[in-house]
Amino acid sequence: ESPAVLDLQNSLLGFLGEQPTGLEFPRLVSASSGSTIASVAGSDAANYFVRLLTWVGGICMAQAAPHSVELLRSLGAALARMDRALEAFSHPAAHRAMHWDLRQAALARPHLDLLPEPRRRLVEPIFDAWARLDWSALRSSVIYNDANDYNILVDASGSRVVSLLDFGDVVHSTTVCDLAIALAYAMLDKPDPIAAASEVTAAYHQVRPLTAPEVEALYTLAATRLASSVCYAAWQAR
Repeated sequence: ESPAVLDLQNSLLGFLGEQPTGLEFPRLVSASSGSTIASVAGSDAANYFVRLLTWVGGICMAQAAPHSVELLRSLGAALARMDRALEAFSHPAAHRAMHWDLRQAALARPHLDLLPEPRRRLVEPIFDAWARLDWSALRSSVIYNDANDYNILVDASGSRVVSLLDFGDVVHSTTVCDLAIALAYAMLDKPDPIAAASEVTAAYHQVRPLTAPEVEALYTLAATRLASSVCYAAWQAR
């Protein structure tokens, strides 16, 4: 990562650590120089940026199956509290172009040709629906942008979200994309995916009310996250 993006992540972690989100975030440990970003020489003679962060206890949500209604609601409320706090956060490096920003999902579409025909027929209509979204009707802010089930830490009982990890995809984007990404993974492997999504969304809405256009866009945005993942996975495999 560039120093600017690392500073974005550091600033955001410091900011969230002071907000009443009910979550525990990793804390930065300064180097002996006093800096939170150190530069070290690698064995290949290249310089690398290094940071040290504290450990946060918990288990990945992906390993906490089955997901209870209590846990799904905890996820929605935690994400809403974080998004509400981030409305007051800004950083120049957050205004960047990146392929995991759902507003940039068109970058994934060229990889459709790498998919088998049956899968392409499933995925292409999702991108068509994405292209019809009215982005001007949706609120924007800096977002976490990566609430997948391996970045979400829950307590030992598997009933409460305690932390969110990995801030490498932070970006200024459409705020409801944060919830949509969480829904994409919360729905995976569920006997009733929409019921699971509804629990997360209802809890989010109770803390940070969604607008009608945001509710309308949620399903398309969640599906677009999975469609993009399929395309990028095919590209990486190729």
